[in-house]
Amino acid sequence: MSIYVKNGILHVDGAQDKLRQKGQEKPDFLSNYTMLDVETTGLSPFRDRITELGGVKVRNGQIVDQYTNLVKFPKNNKVPAFITKLNGITEEQITNEGIPAEQAIKEFREFIGDDTIIGYNVNFDLNFLYDLSQKYNLPVLNNDYVDVLRLARVYYPRQHNRLIDCMQRAGIAQVEQHHGLADSLDTIKVYNDFNQHFTEDLLEQAIGKIKNVDLTGDEVDYYQLGFRNPVQDKNIVLSGNLHMDQRDAGKMINNMGGQLDQNVENTTNYLIMGDHDFFRKNNEDLNRARLLIKDGAKIKRLSESFFLSMLDDWARS
Repeated sequence: MSIYVKNGILHVDGAQDKLRQKGQEKPDFLSNYTMLDVETTGLSPFRDRITELGGVKVRNGQIVDQYTNLVKFPKNNKVPAFITKLNGITEEQITNEGIPAEQAIKEFREFIGDDTIIGYNVNFDLNFLYDLSQKYNLPVLNNDYVDVLRLARVYYPRQHNRLIDCMQRAGIAQVEQHHGLADSLDTIKVYNDFNQHFTEDLLEQAIGKIKNVDLTGDEVDYYQLGFRNPVQDKNIVLSGNLHMDQRDAGKMINNMGGQLDQNVENTTNYLIMGDHDFFRKNNEDLNRARLLIKDGAKIKRLSESFFLSMLDDWARS
């Protein structure tokens, strides 16, 4: 196996250092943990920013400490209008009330410590926290974690499972605040409700949903890939100096329901390039993609790191 998922963690021979070294998801009901929620300007840790941090420390099932702060960055604190509409956070609030990003992440990283982290769709939050921690040379955020969304999908199968859905079903609240601390407190209530009603069989089902699959094996059953497969039905071209083995990467793409192509065409969905090839003017694939894009082609140019991050998010979903 050279590209595989074990216990929900993606492993890629030759390119493992391009992946975030996050901890392992371990569905369970704990008495000691840190619950957290992060508000951001968007969905991508590569281009978006944290606007608010919220966390709650729990010991023996009781809340013993809380953390909340708006986060201010040195150059840019603009907030998209749809985000302000969602949670009320504005650029003015961040500028006037926020604390510097370096101070905020240092305090929050210390607040988390070595605790198991719990959150709702928590891998999203971990990506932002991991990258900001790395930016300021803080201890790697490799804490193991529990995703309450994983529990919700087992308890409420074949239903919409946003945090607000679970809150409403359990009679916790009718409205989600979309603020770090408030959502952390509400997620604790959902987590406690699950704790009261889960059976051992349901917990085993949740554990069994964590992916384990050899992506370069001779046969990959579709059910092993689950939902939200980012490669399915995509035409993909690999280009430049990639750290992952290109033959193995091609086999993985085909096993996941994609199509590996040799040349960039109008039908290409992803052009995956080595991280240092992304802006090179002498890359023929990139130049051809730019010309086709000008003519209306829908080609997405992805760095190897970005592509592997997509795969890692899928592996942990």
